[in-house]
Amino acid sequence: MKLFKKILKNRTFQVTFVLIVVFLLFWYWPQEKIKPNYGVTFSAKYTRELGLNPQETLEVIFKDLNVKKVRLAAYWDEVQIQDGNFNYQDLDWQIEMAKKYNVEVILAVGKRVPRWPECHIPSWVLQLDESKQNEALLKFVRETVVRYKDEDTIKVWQIENEPFLTMYAKQYCGKFDETILDKEIAIVKEIDFDTPVLITDSGELSLWNSSYKRGDQFGSTFYVYTANNYFEDVRSFMSHNSYRYKLFIMNLIHGEKPTYLIEVSIEPWLTKPIINTSFEEQLSKMNVKRAKIILDIASQTGFTEQYLWGPEWWYYLKLNGYPELWDFFKGVNK
Repeated sequence: MKLFKKILKNRTFQVTFVLIVVFLLFWYWPQEKIKPNYGVTFSAKYTRELGLNPQETLEVIFKDLNVKKVRLAAYWDEVQIQDGNFNYQDLDWQIEMAKKYNVEVILAVGKRVPRWPECHIPSWVLQLDESKQNEALLKFVRETVVRYKDEDTIKVWQIENEPFLTMYAKQYCGKFDETILDKEIAIVKEIDFDTPVLITDSGELSLWNSSYKRGDQFGSTFYVYTANNYFEDVRSFMSHNSYRYKLFIMNLIHGEKPTYLIEVSIEPWLTKPIINTSFEEQLSKMNVKRAKIILDIASQTGFTEQYLWGPEWWYYLKLNGYPELWDFFKGVNK
C-alpha cells in the first residue's frame, strides 16, 4: 500500500496519467454523425469464387440496393492471360451495366487491385525479369486507359490499391517500386488528363503521406473487425478521430482534395476462404449488429463518400437462407 501511494504521488506518473486521459478523450471524443453517400466495391472474380453468377449479382446490387456508385477492378491476370492478347470482355459488360443503371464508376487498374491475393499478375509475367515485368505492367495500364478513356460513366481512375502497404502480401506482389507507380499515374494523365486519379492507402497501418500527395483524390480503407493467425477476432483500436486527425494533417501539408473511405469492410475477416467456413462462423464475425457499429463509427469520420466492401457476400448469404444483411443494406441508401 505504501508503494502504491508513493507511485500515485510521483510527479512523472501524474503527468503521464493526465496525458493518457487527455489522449483517450480526444481519440474517442464523439463527433457529429453525417449521412454519407454510399457506393460499393464489386469484384466479378470474387463472385465466381463464391459460386455466384457475376452478371446477376451486379445487376441485383444496382437494383435492390439502389447503388449509384461502384468501384470496379481490371484484373490483369484475367485481361491478359497471354502475352500480347488483351481480353476485356468481362470488364466490358460491367461498364455497360453501370451505364444502363446510371451508376458512376471508379475503375481500379494495375497489378495490385481489390481482393485477395492483392496482386493479380499473369503467370507469364512472373517468368520475366523485373524490368520486363514493369514494361508489361505499364503496357497493360496504357491499354486499359486507352480502351475506356471515352466512357463517361468512369469518373475516376484508381491506380493500384494500397500500393505503399508493402508489408502485406509480399509473396504475391514482389518488390514495390514507387517510380513505376509514378509512371502509371503519368500514363493516365497523358491519355485522359481530365479524369482524376485516385490513390489509396491503409487506414490502420499507414500515415498516408506517400499516397495522399500523389493523387488528385485519396481513399482510405476502414476496417473495424479483423483477424490474424494468433487471434480469431480483433477489434481495431483506431477511432473515427484517428481518420480525422490524419486527414487534417494531410490537408495542412498537401492541401485539400476529394477523399473517400474507399473500403468500409462489412464482411468477415477469416483466416480461410469463406466457402470453407460455416455460415454460423461467418455470421459470428460479421452481422447486422456489427454492421451498424461500423457505419456508426464511419459516419463520425467526416468522410462524405464511403464505399462499402462485401455486397457479393451479402448476396451469397441471402441465396443461402441468411437475408438479414442484404435486407439491412436495402435501406441504407434510401
